[in-house]
Amino acid sequence: MSELEIRRRPVQARSATTFDHILNTATALLEEAGWDGFNTNLLAERAGIGIQTLYRYFPNKLSVVATLAQQLVEEWGNWQQYDRVSLLGRTGIELFVERLRSQPGGVAIRQAMAASPSLRKLDRDDTRRHAERYAAELISLDDRVNYEDAVLSILVAFEASLAVIDLTYDLPPAEADRVIGLCVEMQNTFLVNRFPILAKEIS
Repeated sequence: MSELEIRRRPVQARSATTFDHILNTATALLEEAGWDGFNTNLLAERAGIGIQTLYRYFPNKLSVVATLAQQLVEEWGNWQQYDRVSLLGRTGIELFVERLRSQPGGVAIRQAMAASPSLRKLDRDDTRRHAERYAAELISLDDRVNYEDAVLSILVAFEASLAVIDLTYDLPPAEADRVIGLCVEMQNTFLVNRFPILAKEIS
């Protein structure tokens, strides 16, 4: 069993309720205590359950947070619009930031993902999946584009943008907005330089 995997998923309604309660409590605790202050004993106490009940589903704190992270990754997939507007437009990055901040535990989970090598891999794998889908969209605009080059270029743009976004969580709103604006400008300039066909999409 991987350190990220849960021990078992609930089958009965009562178990599912307990499972969901653990995750909801974990989200609140992660927001409050952060990755370093988060542990299974405190989680069980806050959830009002015995530690053995917690361990019935989750072998460690990493598996709890990995479950939350996977849920968030799935949400990101639902948010993304795989079209030329969201690839380059300010609205794509702004929408991601807005929804991440409004998602319960969104920022705290993302910060936990950055703190753990195993969770960072989950994040990077997800980013690559998005880059591959955007590369396919780019090729639909210009079939001369090399797929591997497109994936790598978009992956670099996405990773750089995510790194910048991660710097904005604790900034005052006005400053964060200016940083996001520069992030969009950086991403657009880089991608248009790599793929001139995109210039008309943001004009």
